[in-house]
Amino acid sequence: METAGVERIQLLNKSNWNSWKENMKFLLIERGCWSFIEGMEPPLDETTATRCDKSEYKQRQDRALATLYYGIEEQYRTLISSTTNPSKAWIILKEQLEPVSRASVI
Repeated sequence: METAGVERIQLLNKSNWNSWKENMKFLLIERGCWSFIEGMEPPLDETTATRCDKSEYKQRQDRALATLYYGIEEQYRTLISSTTNPSKAWIILKEQLEPVSRASVI
């Protein structure tokens, strides 16, 4: 699995949510899977989607989740290891690591 892009950004930890989320957003945009995080990726129409469409959709969804997973410090990976939904993974990370007060940001 390619993780080269993730190596270019600092891994998410308890003190860098604000900078990490911007860097991760653009990495996911580059990889064509940010729409999964935003919840803007329309679900596949199972009745009309081809096998190729389904495979490509699943690959992009998996790419988004794997990019998040490899973009965080190892101690936080268990937070998202049980989900298969990249949007849910993002929300979990946000709830756990986003600063909640101005003092936390400074």
